[in-house]
Amino acid sequence: MRYIIYIIFIIVFGIQLKGQAVSENIAGKVSFVSSQNIYVKFMSTEGISPGDTLFISSNGKMSPVLKVNNMSSVSCVCTAISGAKLSISQEIIARKRSNKSGPEKKVIDNVVKDIPVLTVAPDSAKKKSYSGKPKQLIKGSISAYSYSDFSTPAASNSTRLRYNLSIEARNIANSRFSLESYVSFRHKIGDWSEVKSNIFNALKIYNLAVRYDLNKSTRLSLGRMLNPKISSIGAMDGLNAEKSIGNFSVGLLAGSRPDYTDYGFNIKLLQYGAYLAYNSTNADKYNESSLAFMQQMNDMKTDRRFLYFQHSNSLIKNVYFYSTFEVDLYRLKSDSLNNYVSQNTFNLTGLYLSLRYRITKNLDVNGSYDARKNIVYYESFKTFIDRIIEDEMRQSFRLSVNYRITRDLIFGVQSGYRFLKTDPHPSRNVYSYLTYSRIPGLNMSVTINGTYLESNYLNSKIYGASLSRDFFLGKFYTGIGYRYVDYRFTESLLNTIQHIGEINMSWQFARTMSFSANYEGTFEKPNRYDRIYLQIRKRF
Repeated sequence: MRYIIYIIFIIVFGIQLKGQAVSENIAGKVSFVSSQNIYVKFMSTEGISPGDTLFISSNGKMSPVLKVNNMSSVSCVCTAISGAKLSISQEIIARKRSNKSGPEKKVIDNVVKDIPVLTVAPDSAKKKSYSGKPKQLIKGSISAYSYSDFSTPAASNSTRLRYNLSIEARNIANSRFSLESYVSFRHKIGDWSEVKSNIFNALKIYNLAVRYDLNKSTRLSLGRMLNPKISSIGAMDGLNAEKSIGNFSVGLLAGSRPDYTDYGFNIKLLQYGAYLAYNSTNADKYNESSLAFMQQMNDMKTDRRFLYFQHSNSLIKNVYFYSTFEVDLYRLKSDSLNNYVSQNTFNLTGLYLSLRYRITKNLDVNGSYDARKNIVYYESFKTFIDRIIEDEMRQSFRLSVNYRITRDLIFGVQSGYRFLKTDPHPSRNVYSYLTYSRIPGLNMSVTINGTYLESNYLNSKIYGASLSRDFFLGKFYTGIGYRYVDYRFTESLLNTIQHIGEINMSWQFARTMSFSANYEGTFEKPNRYDRIYLQIRKRF
């Protein structure tokens, strides 16, 4: 495993070739979140292709969060590639690329007024915009959700409500203080006792931090925060100090981790560490790296000591690289008397590599290796079978190819292979799709797809099709889909057939208001599961 780390450092620091593609960042917004997909709406998806990576921007850093599966003229259907929590209308950035020698394209920026076109400014422009007194900028949203389950047998019927508050307040009252917050409160109708027994069963604080800028290059943050430079480490409750020197930044952090049972506060889970980051972004290429050391405690005893590294770049033309890894430096080992003795080690415990090569304008290839731990969701609307299949398809080698046959016809195939030491035999999976993004005369997008999964204890076949369309310049979106699921647990020989139908819509009205609704029905003998998702959101 050490050789893999050495290879990564060679890739990161040894390649310094100049790209020749002009990069234009265009911004969209999350328009709808379903149990499997995340929908992002742009003014136009021209220049975006299936397989592209979408980003969020935080503190000047671009962090990859989504992968484009298919799309229409103004919307992309994506899947998450990170643990970042995305909310409706959150800003998402795509890197639109074109050749320098090609004709310049004029962008009409008044078609959808609340989705502006962003361009990455050179470093000189960034420094210039920082001059003068701080200027207040406050934005956020408040939203209410309902998730109702009407099933047979009726004992499992329930309705859950959730309320979200998101605030980003920069330079409050033109001062150096800023505030970021993302808080959720959820409860089940008729079951308030769970909330009374422990408030953190309902209250989930994902982000609640105040920041003070000592000067242009030094800042202090206090509260619960998720640092994008070390995002995979997760949230921390405590203090983070950061100093920027040119393209470099160094940071110190100390505090505690959220409780792993309810995501509340737990002072016994102390942690501290330091990181060094590098960020270079311009019109031709980007290069971002972070290296961190972390010490984590449990009741004042060392729980974990590790190094964390993440990197992304586009140093070679049409090649995009992203990686993270973790190396444990400490472990407890039992001796001959079954006593545990602390021991220094150098053990690779988490690794993710992703490489995308756009061979031609219409053809790109993606390869990845995932050896990270499975994600634990504190909130999820995924069905049982969705969660199982998602877990089984992670921690594997993956290869995907996306080919644009014509302007509106796109084909893609993705395969995965996994053989862990704990697996009795290899796991394999294949996913393929075909999308026609603009049916003549109907202006609809249609997608057909299929998935085959063969794992240690689950074999499944999934076939699906979906139709979608945007109306009123993207203000109204609607879609309908169907999936046929055939899965079998190999140990119990239990075979189940499911028919899953989905209807969804989202409507943006009054400029700052949006409403979305989704129905998902799962039919299997002898049971039936009906789920209805409703959401209303107000931006300010």
